[in-house]
Amino acid sequence: MTSEKMMKEAPIWKLIVTMGLPVIVVMIVNVLYNMADVFFMGQTGETMQVAAISLVGPAFNIFAGMGTLFGSGACTAIAMVLGRGDREKVKYYSSFCVWSSVGVGILLSAVMLIFMEPLLEMMGADSETMGYAATYLTIVALGSPFLMFSGALGNAIRADGSSARVMVISLIGTMTNILLDPLFILVFHWGIAGAAVATVLGNVVSSVLVFLHIRKSDCFSISPSYFTLRGEISLRTLSLGLPMAAGTVLMCFSSMFSNQLLVKYGNIAVAANGVAGKAGMLTGMIVMGLCMGIQPAISYAYGAGDRKRLRKIVVGTGVAATLLSTVLGAGFLLGREAFVTAFLDDPQVLEFGQLMVIGGIVASPVYGLYQLCSVYLQGTGKVSFATLTALLQKGIIYLPVLYLSEMGFGLMGLIFAGAVTDLLSTAAGLVLCLVWAKQQWGKSAEKEGAPQLISQA
Repeated sequence: MTSEKMMKEAPIWKLIVTMGLPVIVVMIVNVLYNMADVFFMGQTGETMQVAAISLVGPAFNIFAGMGTLFGSGACTAIAMVLGRGDREKVKYYSSFCVWSSVGVGILLSAVMLIFMEPLLEMMGADSETMGYAATYLTIVALGSPFLMFSGALGNAIRADGSSARVMVISLIGTMTNILLDPLFILVFHWGIAGAAVATVLGNVVSSVLVFLHIRKSDCFSISPSYFTLRGEISLRTLSLGLPMAAGTVLMCFSSMFSNQLLVKYGNIAVAANGVAGKAGMLTGMIVMGLCMGIQPAISYAYGAGDRKRLRKIVVGTGVAATLLSTVLGAGFLLGREAFVTAFLDDPQVLEFGQLMVIGGIVASPVYGLYQLCSVYLQGTGKVSFATLTALLQKGIIYLPVLYLSEMGFGLMGLIFAGAVTDLLSTAAGLVLCLVWAKQQWGKSAEKEGAPQLISQA
């Protein structure tokens, strides 16, 4: 069964496993990619360098967020036009995705290099971590075109159901990073610079593999001849990618504010949060992978006007995502001591880190529902609701909760602010989904036919 035929005809649970599992693997790989630098730096005992990597994380995620803007938007748009049988437009969407993302990446890199010091101060760097953070960010910024290319186009090519190919590409790129980290950090003693170089080279490898995959495709294209700024291509891609990208970028700024508050409690607290946060990140990313994997099928069914299949996909994914997030959260809760110690065997870090793991995963049962809300709204083209859902968790709710919690409960408030935010954001996301679904299914009962896609924002 071809990938496109599978999205149209496969049984729901088979579809969820076939399309969701490869993207889950990609997400795990991405978290390992993120963890690798922290893990191997931790083996050196250089706590300040570990803290510096954690502080620079938001800047790294800004590049990822911009890649998501183009890649996720193109993925959704391409899946919709495939559902309508319009294969020629795929070339225009994929070419716009590539050249726009690389151009924006170069621009962002220049801005970060020019305004390096004030940006790092915003992220919470102080005299102990500034030099290390500047070294790491400089190298990553210089390698940003590869990060943007592999991230954006790697996301877009999932649109035809090719999740397994994306998984293989991501695995190879991440394994390159993981294998180079100990060589550069522990053998060559390059420290934080070695971690950054390994990260960039991992993205170079991924970019080459994505390029080779596209060259063999009869559907996608990165030829400049297909690049266009026409609104039906550019604005459609950007609007559909906005929800996830806005959430990612706002999360970066939220992390900056969180780090600024954490610094008041010492760099040990920052390092502990950088380690413990990986548990919540891994849980969230795995569940996000399941939902993102099924998004092309949601968009395909929506584009084809198949309301019955769309409903089955959404319900099945909701059940699977909730079970998965609950099991993962329980696992990290039980193994929190071993998890933290694996990164930094420091008594102070362990004390802070265990409590931060609890704060990071206590709301894990709702992760799946929140991610499904976001994916459903984006995948069916309700850009305004999807963007609002993303902004609620990453800023609109999180920032007030963060500052009020710290004012009222100090460090303990900071640790559990994310859990409170997750609960409130999920409740709001469910309400938005129910409103949108009622509107669409209500119209469907009155009139048969595919929904109007472009005017739904």
